[in-house]
Amino acid sequence: MKTLNFHIITKDFDSDEEEKYLKDLVDAAVLSSADVLQLRNKRISAGGLYRSAVFIKKTLESFEKDKKKTVLIINDRPDIAYAAGADGVHLGQDDLPAAYVKKIFPGLIIGVSAENIEQAVKAEKDGADYIGIGPAYLTGSKTDAGSLMARETMKEICGAVKIPAIAIGGINEFNIKELTPAGVSGIAVIGAVSNAASPAEAAAKLRKNIDEYLKN
Repeated sequence: MKTLNFHIITKDFDSDEEEKYLKDLVDAAVLSSADVLQLRNKRISAGGLYRSAVFIKKTLESFEKDKKKTVLIINDRPDIAYAAGADGVHLGQDDLPAAYVKKIFPGLIIGVSAENIEQAVKAEKDGADYIGIGPAYLTGSKTDAGSLMARETMKEICGAVKIPAIAIGGINEFNIKELTPAGVSGIAVIGAVSNAASPAEAAAKLRKNIDEYLKN
């Protein structure tokens, strides 16, 4: 499977800004060679999430074939990921178990949020393709982010699994280098791209620093 070390995640958005916001984010993801664009929106219904997923998928497919493929991952909902033709799903600890999702939807890439070594090891055993760990820094993008994860905990988790460990939470172009000792494989961001004056420019700077400081 392709390297998945740069994840751009959508912010919570309203329907009146949906098309322009998602088009700008797809542009930023593709032009910066982001590996993943993750659709996450706690404000909309299942039907709304499905429509957004289909819109993103079609917009991604509109780019030239020789562009590096950015995969589409849906937050929490494997059924919507499958129905929309997305590439994968990201699961929290309160979502369906990764082992079950892998059995029912074997073609989906599966990411799992892990808060400790036990959860990380279980996710890998259950067939997860990567884990998300954090928050690495204080963040206002996710109200359910929990307390900061110590660097030593990050390092222990990274050493306990063979699948990529993706750090999330308050990460920007200036603090990526600080994550190097933790051994993370990549990063996921929300505000660093979505709240930037130029999402494409912000994503390009993140990509550059990921390639320079984090292992692939």
